[in-house]
Parts: sequence; structure tokens; C-alpha cells
Amino acid sequence: MTRITLAAAVMALGLACGCAERTMLEKASHADQRLFAELKPIILAEAAKPPLVLGESHEGYFWLMSARLVPLMKAYAYSKDPAFLEAFVPLMEQVLSQRYVHPTKPEWSAWWPYKDGDATAILIDHDAILHFVPVLMFVQEVRSDPKLREQYGATAEGWFKDVERSIRAWDKRNCWHDLGPMGGWYTNMTHVPDTKTGRLVKRTSIHAGGTTPYNKIHALFEALSLAYRLTGDPWYRERIEKCCTFFQRHWRVDAKHAEWNYRDHEFPGDFVSGAVGKGRTRTGAFIHPKGGYYALDVQGTVTAYDLGVFYSRKHIEKLLQTNLEFMWMGDQKDPKFRKISGTYKAEGKYDKGYLWTALAHFSPKVRDLWKVQLDQVRSSKRWMWWAATLDYLIEMSQPVAWEPRHTKDIPRPGGRSR
Repeated sequence: MTRITLAAAVMALGLACGCAERTMLEKASHADQRLFAELKPIILAEAAKPPLVLGESHEGYFWLMSARLVPLMKAYAYSKDPAFLEAFVPLMEQVLSQRYVHPTKPEWSAWWPYKDGDATAILIDHDAILHFVPVLMFVQEVRSDPKLREQYGATAEGWFKDVERSIRAWDKRNCWHDLGPMGGWYTNMTHVPDTKTGRLVKRTSIHAGGTTPYNKIHALFEALSLAYRLTGDPWYRERIEKCCTFFQRHWRVDAKHAEWNYRDHEFPGDFVSGAVGKGRTRTGAFIHPKGGYYALDVQGTVTAYDLGVFYSRKHIEKLLQTNLEFMWMGDQKDPKFRKISGTYKAEGKYDKGYLWTALAHFSPKVRDLWKVQLDQVRSSKRWMWWAATLDYLIEMSQPVAWEPRHTKDIPRPGGRSR
């Protein structure tokens, strides 16, 4: 497609969707517009594949189906192309149809069971990536456009009420713990519903009742942020702030970097004795070999920062120092990163670090290294390269800046943004 033809197609799309403002796509460079044109058919083709059936799937179901849903909403936000919404709505409906609905206790409704059983059970990040985030992104788009409200308004508002109830259901399952000035955090479920009888069955897994790992709660932050920006309800802000307080007090900081464990032990369920600090623990507290978990933690930190919650510039600067000075091994053409602990294993998939792309918000260097990595994954056609590239395009639509991005998005009483 020539530059003129592509520009005309982008302009026609803007006219077709009736967008009052220029879209991110329309404002993008010609190179980025060409890149999005390459991504569009792939994202739509992924969404058109036969959806997975939960009962026939392992835990990967949540990531595989989220990887179809979320790019549709991000692509719509970037382009305002209705084709993405037309693919999203029936796919989301199919995903919702897979949820077990408890006959008398709706707070125990969940995407359950699946093949992995009690070992992983029902996790809060499953709900976040499969349900909360894609639905809230959809609601955000529908509410912002009168034509979409006319077409999808009833669906969006029904789904929104469901998400709000479902987020709070984790409190009703006794998974939330307010620790006062020490913050607050979630533990894993101690029971699961028997889908034949509705009876709650005690879990036997070593993870039951234990502290939920940091990356899983940080996956929830995007949903809490979206819900706060849609409602202005301080409950969401306070929940994020409590979690930030808990997480950040577990950082280990020196002159060169900050690091933290995959999880820490704070609750009775973490200990064989059932008493905090007494005897051996049921799980380990360690730096995880999967470096991507730490990228999720940093993404959650930036999500909170963009709401003006808890974190300051000095926290972000410490994370930049950690990623670009302590972890990055210095190769511009083939960027590699040590783990957050400083170790690196060349062989295999694990025991290596990641570029923390959430910090591209603040750093031209992170953006430069990200582009190099994207060119590599795109040329090798690695799994989900299109989703990573879409994230890059969206980030490039924003300037490098220290100003929090969403503090002005929060509705005041009466419905107006701040």
C-alpha cells in the first residue's frame, strides 16, 4: 500500500466512525500506520478462531483467551475501527458463557473448573485478564461515544455491573486483608465451589490461604484503575493504595537497584502451623526465574503512578536505574537483561530479565530498546508479537513525560472529570 493510499484509508476510517477527534492511528507516523495495517488482519484472525472451552482446557485458557480479547479493545482504542468491536462482543459473550454460576451465592461464581484443578484453582489474575480488563475497556469506549452507547449501551452497562460485583466478590471470599497503616493484600482462596452441588469444598493445595504473588495482584491494577476512572469511586483508589503500601515495603533497595520476591509470607495460611512467623512455610519466598513476572510488577507500579497513587518520581527513577543500569547488559543491537537479582543464564527460557517496557512512559532509552526488541520478535514471528507491537504503537502515541496520565480522568460527583 502506498503512502497516499494508506493515508486516505486512515482518513476514510476516521470519517466512517464519526470520530470528532483524530485517532491515535491518524496522528501516527506513516511507518506506524503501516505497522498497524499489518497487525489488523492478524488480530481479527486470532479473534475469529474457534474459542476454547474452559472444561477442556488447562490454566493457559485464561492467557490464550485474554490474548484474543484485549488486543481487540486496544486496537479499537487506537484506530476506532468498528471491526474490532464487532469481533469483541460475540467473543466476550462466549467467554462469559463458560463461567460457572453459583445457584445461591453469586460471589462464588467463577471460571471453574478447568483441567489443572486444585493446584491453581481460581486466581484473581484469571478474572482480571479474562473478564475485568476487557469489559472495562469496552465500557470506557462505549460511554465515550453516543453512537456506541446507542448500539452497545445496555450490554456495556450490564457487563459493568457484573464486573463491579465480581471485583468485590474477592472480599466476600475472605481473600482481602486490610493491614491498617501496613497496607493490605490478597490471599488465595481456601475453598472452591463444587459445581454439581454448590457446596464449598476446602482446598488441599499448599497455596490455599497463602499470600497471593505480587504479579497476580498487579494484573488486577489495570482493572482497578479503569473502574476508578469510570466511576470516581474512592474504593478503587484506596484498594490500589493499600496494595502499593504492602508491596513497596517489601522492596530491598541499595545504591544500584531495587529488588523484591515473587511473594512474601504475611498471613497464617503461609505457615504449616497456621500462625504467622511460627515454623516452616508452605511455599517459598524467592526471586522467580520468570523475569516477565517482574515486568508485570513494574507495570502495576506505573499504573498506580498514573493515577497519582502512592508512588513518586523517586520510585520510578529507582526502577529505571534498576532496569537500565543494573539489569541491562549493554548491547544496543541485541538487548539482554539480567534478572532483578543480577544473575543471568544464557540457556533456556528462564533465569533472565526483561526490558520493563512500562517505563517507556518516562524514558526515550527504554523506547529505543523496545523498538529493537520488537523488530526481532516481529521478524521471527514469535508468539503474540502483534500484541507487543500494538502496545508499542499505543505508547508511542504519547510523549515521554513525568506527568501522571490519568489524574484528570477521574469523575467528580456529578459525572465530570477533574
